[in-house]
Amino acid sequence: MKTVLFKKILIAILVLTGIFVFIPGVIALENSCIDCHKTLTPFIEEQQHFNQIRIQHLERNVACSLECHEDKVRQLATANYQQWSESVHALKGVSCDACHGGDPKQATKEKAHNFKNTTDPQSPVYYTNVPNTCGKCHPKELDNFENSTHYQKLESLQLAPTCTTCHHPHTFTKPNPEDFRNSCGTCHSVYKKIAPYDIPLTAEDLLRKVNKLQFNIEMAQQDIFWAQKNGTDVAQAKKYTDNALNTLGNLAPMWHEFNLTHFEDEINSANMDVKKAEDIVKPTTTPSKTASPKAPGFTGMAGLITLIAVFYMLRKK
Repeated sequence: MKTVLFKKILIAILVLTGIFVFIPGVIALENSCIDCHKTLTPFIEEQQHFNQIRIQHLERNVACSLECHEDKVRQLATANYQQWSESVHALKGVSCDACHGGDPKQATKEKAHNFKNTTDPQSPVYYTNVPNTCGKCHPKELDNFENSTHYQKLESLQLAPTCTTCHHPHTFTKPNPEDFRNSCGTCHSVYKKIAPYDIPLTAEDLLRKVNKLQFNIEMAQQDIFWAQKNGTDVAQAKKYTDNALNTLGNLAPMWHEFNLTHFEDEINSANMDVKKAEDIVKPTTTPSKTASPKAPGFTGMAGLITLIAVFYMLRKK
């Protein structure tokens, strides 16, 4: 039994040896990173993108090293890349060099990474320089931010919120209303003794009102559409909704001024325009004419006779 098993193992070894020796091309002499790694790890979307970068580097004879491309998702560089890849910046082609500097066209890491460290006051992403860096693409937001108390304190005290306080680096998502309870509350709180203390809740409430305004505009647009189908003149209603839409579009840059009173006034003004549009396409129903009094029915007549009878009996007594 052992002899038979030994013969089978020996035959298998000889067959494998023959394959590796006599069949050309089985052993790849010029394997790339992809040739190995695609058989070792499942390809998630992020890894596929990194592999495309590796292929481009290999075509340009750029050495591939784990120092540049680490496949562990939780490593800092990879996590930053993953966050950026899901952002609006990525969709619009705004890559790392737009904020950090450097030259992505260079073949070597040393030449490509010719930017300053984020802790260097000369770096474009040093926290006091962030507004001007973001302002290159977001000039309206920068104009409003420069009119804010936050910006004045950032310039004078070097200590105040900046863009990345609310818009987290690499994701750059628009904060949800409830996010401001934490971001604003970091400073505006009884513990930090920075008034007004109700800013976090006020900010949250105002951003909910923005969402409600957007909903109101969409409902008005639907009502205008159906009113026009029914032959109603909706030209003026459309002007009102266009005004409301224009105000809504200006609210995002205006927010960065952090003048919450003015911000709320603009929301209320836009809602008034929406109401005017709705009044045109959904006019108030005119009250119908008052119906002429009807002759009393059987119940009324019975009640009247009862009253007369009671009155008569009282008189008789």
